[in-house]
Amino acid sequence: MIHIKKATVKDAEHISYLGRKTFEESYGEFFENSNNLNEYLDSAFSLHKITTSLQKPENIYWIAIKEDSSVPVGYAKLKLNSPTEFIKDINVCKLQRIYVLQGYEGKGIGSKLHECVIKKVIDNDYNYLWLSNLKIKKQAVEFYKKKGYLVAGEHYFTIGEETFGFWAMKTKLCSKPKKSKDI
Repeated sequence: MIHIKKATVKDAEHISYLGRKTFEESYGEFFENSNNLNEYLDSAFSLHKITTSLQKPENIYWIAIKEDSSVPVGYAKLKLNSPTEFIKDINVCKLQRIYVLQGYEGKGIGSKLHECVIKKVIDNDYNYLWLSNLKIKKQAVEFYKKKGYLVAGEHYFTIGEETFGFWAMKTKLCSKPKKSKDI
């Protein structure tokens, strides 16, 4: 059984570990030079960077914990108010990460984390949610397509001397119904 909770600064070590481990598991094979990968892992998932990120009000994290052992197995990160050139609306959030450890994929954990993200976006009256997905990670692209995302464009990201192609994917969300005032 998996328990998902909103993460706090107290979870920074777990998220730092999960970020490094899941990124390496998911994307390590695509790097031609392991130095580029290691430098990125050291930078993007340092304890200092994760702690600072958790303290920013526009960043919201959730952590998935295996209830029988209290072991963290995945996490999600949402950035509120994150417009993009791919969506002609300013009321937009970005799903920055849903990562699950190898061995825990296909168990619905990613979907549960995604549900937390969607609920937060709708509860805060945002119109769109977007993300970047590595083009060659076809399984992840299909996961998001099944969740209602469409390809909105493409962009590239360079890590060290290596450049990777990404799909920008978006989904339009329906805000929660407004309560009408009694007249």
